[in-house]
Amino acid sequence: MVELKILKNRKRGPYVEFNTTGENWDNSSIFLDEVVFGVFSNSFDNSHENFNYYGPTAFRELELINLHNELKEFGSEMSGIFDFDSFLKTISTSPMGNNFLGELASEDKVNLKLQWNQVVKALKEINQTLLELIENCAKENKTLWVLGI
Repeated sequence: MVELKILKNRKRGPYVEFNTTGENWDNSSIFLDEVVFGVFSNSFDNSHENFNYYGPTAFRELELINLHNELKEFGSEMSGIFDFDSFLKTISTSPMGNNFLGELASEDKVNLKLQWNQVVKALKEINQTLLELIENCAKENKTLWVLGI
């Protein structure tokens, strides 16, 4: 089951982890389901030349700025979605977007044609949380660690 939200208190599973310690399964971490992270992965990949989807990546000052800009652009793209067709087009342009759409469509309780706007709302909320995390790291001069699956 795809968990379409920011998660906390995970100790194992297929999640991408975010924290400022660089430690796996840290109590301060937030997590994204790996399938959900796939929608955002292009932003991370574009903002750090050595981004490692399967391991740890440190986002320092320059990478944080790049990531912030990439996620703001992603948020603008999400705001430009006004119907099911634009939803499909926007999400499928992400390298792992089709995987995300397939996972959602395979779930019994999700009808994408009827619930696309709820998915967009959830993605916007996740995006906003990630932007706030980046802003806090920059403000406090901390490194953001992204610990891949």
